[in-house]
Amino acid sequence: MIYTVRSGDNPWNLTARYLAGIEYWPRIQKLNQISDPLHLAPGTRLRIPVAWLRRVAANAHVLAVQGQVEARSAGLSAPRTLAVGAELGAGDVIVTATDANVTLEFADHSRLLVHAETELHLDQLGRFDNTEAVDTGLSVAKGRVESQVKPLQDGPGRFEISTPSAVTAVRGTDYRVSAAADATRAEVLSGAVKVGNEAGTQQVTSGFGTVAASAQPPLTPLALLPAPDLSGLPARVERVPVAFTIPTIAGAVGYRVQIGTDPGFTALLFDGRSDSVHLRASDLPDGRYLLRVRGIDDHQLEGLDADHPFELHARPEPPLVTAPGPGAGVPEERPQMVWGQSASIEHYHVQLASDAGFTQLLQDDASIGGGSTTSPSVLTPGMYYWRIASIDAHAGQGPYSDTQSFRRLPLAPALEPPAINDKEVNVRWRAGEPGDSYQLQLASDEKFGKPLVDVHVDQAAAVFPRPPGGTYFMRVKTTYADGQDGVFGAPQRIDVPSGHSRRWLVLLLLPLVVLAL
Repeated sequence: MIYTVRSGDNPWNLTARYLAGIEYWPRIQKLNQISDPLHLAPGTRLRIPVAWLRRVAANAHVLAVQGQVEARSAGLSAPRTLAVGAELGAGDVIVTATDANVTLEFADHSRLLVHAETELHLDQLGRFDNTEAVDTGLSVAKGRVESQVKPLQDGPGRFEISTPSAVTAVRGTDYRVSAAADATRAEVLSGAVKVGNEAGTQQVTSGFGTVAASAQPPLTPLALLPAPDLSGLPARVERVPVAFTIPTIAGAVGYRVQIGTDPGFTALLFDGRSDSVHLRASDLPDGRYLLRVRGIDDHQLEGLDADHPFELHARPEPPLVTAPGPGAGVPEERPQMVWGQSASIEHYHVQLASDAGFTQLLQDDASIGGGSTTSPSVLTPGMYYWRIASIDAHAGQGPYSDTQSFRRLPLAPALEPPAINDKEVNVRWRAGEPGDSYQLQLASDEKFGKPLVDVHVDQAAAVFPRPPGGTYFMRVKTTYADGQDGVFGAPQRIDVPSGHSRRWLVLLLLPLVVLAL
């Protein structure tokens, strides 16, 4: 420790203020070659070994807890569950469960975020009397921690994190440490960290990381992956679970995803890893959040952070839409839209439009109380789009459902009176759009249980052999150019005069000949 003399200082009062015993004053005088102990010049810099300083116990304070976190203390047979405000001392052991984390604050206001499935030992928690410096020694048996350490400058303070394969020592920095079965990993976000073991030591500076396997020197510091670009992510999310897709980071084999509520990420509401750029988080209550994402390289070092604020507004959730189905063809002039009802929802808000952007609204009704509604006007043939939102008396209106589309089908082609001669029947109808095709059926009953004629043609006409005399029913439908089927029109009755029966019997033995005119 380097101490700068102030007015009135002398070896005796410095010893009383800072050192472990009064017997140290001669040692200060001898070490610093003080010839006139009664007249120390202000500004003089004195060297004081840290081992001579008086230490007092210090505690760690629990700032935030997420999930199940327990602490084991010496002399207690059972662990205790940690809550915000709890105090921890030297010798305590913290264990976090799956999907749990805890944030600790030390005597100098340094902070440590302890991730899920981590075992942290508080080996040394102390401070140097009458100073702001602390003596903090921690060890991570397994798991991950993130630290924000107050700068120690020239003071006597110490902040060290040990793992089974390395020791990290800092004098003011933001950095992460993970202890895995294969190695220790350290990633420095600001400041510098010394990472060492019995095989060697590396100085790791901001933006770099290293990997230290047991009995092997730490790797030469490696540049951390850059922060991802999150500028294109939405500021408002209306679906749960929360999901984002981010741009790829070159060299990333995975991504760390975290969600918190404050810029310091004091408590993590979600902490997970994704092997792709499609990130999915947990089901969170509506509110304002911060998303944090970083890439993971092939050394399993985690890169620089990018943060993105977003608002989650997913409730009340929209109902399940049942009809029309996605892209369905609807023959009704005033189609009905149907959805599943919820007992807790008072009203529904339905919008129907002729464009997917809902700028041309045909219906905008927020007072619907049932599970269906009918178009308020006759729809001309074409594509239409609709969506629905739930309205709760307390939460108000929730987000709209995904946009649903349907096609209002044209009326089935009207058949012209057929031309019947002694050999064949010639039928025509009004043509549709280019690329449309048609299906014509002839049956002896209106239900068309066993059609006598069932043909597909590309033109709005068909020719088939004349049937025996009697009453028949004929209908036609359109298959549109995009492959979607229309509906059959109303059956049209035709009467075929008697006669020419033998010719019909002969023709039935021949393949059906259909000519498209």
